[in-house]
Amino acid sequence: MAVAMVLFALPLFFDLTVSLVGNLRRRRMAAPGGVEIRLAVVVPAYDEEAMIARTVGSLLGAGCAPAFPSASDVGFASRVFVVAHNCTDRTAAEAVKAGAEVVVLDNPRERGKGAALRAGFSAARASGANAFLVVDADSVARPNLVAEMRAALQTGAAAVQCRYELDLPADARLFSLARLRVLAFRGVNVLRARGRAGMGLSAGLFGNGFALTAQTLAQVPFAVDSICEDIEYHAKLVCAGLRVDWVEDTAVYAPLARPGSAQAQQEARWEGGRLRVASMATPQLLVAIMGGSSCALGMLAEAWSLPLSRGMLLLLLMAFMPIHWLHLFALGCLAIAVLYVVQAAFLGPTPLKDLVALSFAPLHLLWKVATTPLVLLHTRRRTAWARTSREIQHL
Repeated sequence: MAVAMVLFALPLFFDLTVSLVGNLRRRRMAAPGGVEIRLAVVVPAYDEEAMIARTVGSLLGAGCAPAFPSASDVGFASRVFVVAHNCTDRTAAEAVKAGAEVVVLDNPRERGKGAALRAGFSAARASGANAFLVVDADSVARPNLVAEMRAALQTGAAAVQCRYELDLPADARLFSLARLRVLAFRGVNVLRARGRAGMGLSAGLFGNGFALTAQTLAQVPFAVDSICEDIEYHAKLVCAGLRVDWVEDTAVYAPLARPGSAQAQQEARWEGGRLRVASMATPQLLVAIMGGSSCALGMLAEAWSLPLSRGMLLLLLMAFMPIHWLHLFALGCLAIAVLYVVQAAFLGPTPLKDLVALSFAPLHLLWKVATTPLVLLHTRRRTAWARTSREIQHL
């Protein structure tokens, strides 16, 4: 049992160690080359009438052109392509009103986000684009998003990922689970990604705020349809010998899921879907590792990493085992976890407040225990793309 515990813990704490060391070794992007990047933004949307106008507006403010530019506009202009996928509300109408090109995809047999992205990539390519930036329909972009992502791709990168963070509600209290959730999200989607990039590994894809070139899509088609299509596609990229580069100086922000059942369902879908994808991708990753791919080793650790909260529960169980070497292992892992959380806090705007929110960690651990049966359920079945009830914030 002790050996099994160590094996379960190793991917997480290997990934955390890579993150800590990699963040001390900032990797510099290559200088822009002669590649002309014609970037379009693809926004997959499923019943997002309440948020889609805000998202499109932020993208227009970030350098995209409206769907119907003036006659004086010359050359290629970055457009926003909203894919209204099996929507039952006014998502398409609101997107058009906001200034986006709209692709209506009504096909009950294709229910995943992957199908929506494929339709968006196809429409954008037909407009003359040779690169595609994916932004979720509930997100807000920094004003420099399009320029920074285009510049990163012009270096010759196959794929790039920017900072993807949760928007902390304006009324969030100092002692709140919301602040703790934002901190945890930053650790996974910022600290670990920039750490992997610093070590020369593939930064990862997070489903929001990533961009690919048409050449990459031709080499590795986006034939993924799981709930964790980002992890699944990232594994395919790595197995094909491609790497995702990290873009530090821009970001997209998404709202928190509403607390309660909506949050539980969202976390269970992602955790369960992640484990399902990990089990499917492992054979190909092992082949790539035997071929000498360090990126595949990093991807394997990422895929099998437990959430930090579950890793802490595992360390707690180790403490009760009457095995001395296991206690030493747990103490080492605990030290790594503490350094990781502190570093994640200092990547945000209010590090001291975020660290105070750790007082809610025991409550969050209990929450994870309670949602375990739901997570296991989602590992055993194909999970559909579903809309999560969220807290709408205005940045």
